[in-house]
Order: sequence, then structure tokens, then C-alpha cells
Amino acid sequence: MKEEKVVRVISYPDKDEITAAQLACCGRVCTECETPAEYAWRKRDVDMALLLERAIKKELTFHERSAITLHWFNGESVTGIAQKKGITPAAVRATLDRAQEKLEKVLGYAVCYQQNIMDESIIPLAVGRARVIAAAKNSSGSNCGERIRNLRHSQGLTADSLCAATGINPYRLKKIENCGDADGAELVALSEFFSVTTDYILKGEKNEEN
Repeated sequence: MKEEKVVRVISYPDKDEITAAQLACCGRVCTECETPAEYAWRKRDVDMALLLERAIKKELTFHERSAITLHWFNGESVTGIAQKKGITPAAVRATLDRAQEKLEKVLGYAVCYQQNIMDESIIPLAVGRARVIAAAKNSSGSNCGERIRNLRHSQGLTADSLCAATGINPYRLKKIENCGDADGAELVALSEFFSVTTDYILKGEKNEEN
């Protein structure tokens, strides 16, 4: 119930955001494209994820940054981090809470500006969405399916949006993300859409020029 209240206060994309979305479009009017408003909403989260990554690097202490990276981006548990660092789980949790509080404070003004509202209750939600995107962007994935899912999440895309853009059947995309059994045509479509090589999708090999 609380989340529904927060979602309603998110402001509709303004004229400048809509214009930017239209300029970023390929210029065609087709069913594959998301609407300018959908693009603008998604771009907000992607932009906030970039600010979140910068804030983690610039605003946190070494120990806070390490804990956040291990927990948010590497998916390690509080207990696992405590064992790795030789401290108590309570100390790790306190560090994570302190780091998150700092990040929400640093990004709070940007969230309010971005959403064109002064309701601070939106800040944890916006930072949470940015966290999901940043985590996907910073995770290499252990297999083909995970990498495809991370690529999608790193752009704030829903499965339906990706299917519409690439022509991949929703059932097939779900199976690909879960099992990683994409065929040649699907691999090409996904690599072209995300501007990565098929080697990255299959093996995790990055091409710095791409």
C-alpha cells in the first residue's frame, strides 16, 4: 500500500524530457518503439543509476564502499561479508545502513529535481530503482542467461519492451534468461540491440571499443 502511494507522486515527464526522448528515437513511428513518455521515465532511472555509482565512489568511505559493492553488486550476504572481513554481522549491517543513508541524502535533491516534486518519501524508491540498474550494470553474470538479463535490467527495460524491440517471443526470452539457450538469430538480435558482441553474451568477454 505504501509503495502505491509513492508511485502516484512520480511526476509525468515534462516537455523537455519528451523532446529529448523524441530526438533519441530512430525517427520511425512503429509498434516496436516505446513512447516518448516511456523512454523519459526509463531514462530517469538510468540517469539516477549513473549518479548513484558516482556517489558510491565519491561520497562513501572505503569500508562503506566495500560493503555496498559486495552486498549490492556482488550479491554477498551480510554474514558472508562479515566472515570475509573478520567482523560481526551487526557491524556490517550498521555500515550498510550508514552508507545507504549517505547515498539517499546525497541523491535526495537530484531525485526531487528529477521528479519535479518535494515529497522526500520518493527518495528511497528512486534510489532503490537506481540500485537495481547499477547492480545489473556492474555484474558480469555467470552465464549467458544472466548476462542477457543484466543487460536488460541495466537499461531499465521490461521483458515485454525487449521482446517488442527485438522480435523475440516472450516465452523464448524467459527461457533464454533462465537457461541461456539462445539460438544464432536471437543472439544477433540481442547483441545488436544492446551494442555488445555475441562473445560478451556467450562468454562474458568484453570489447572495450564497443
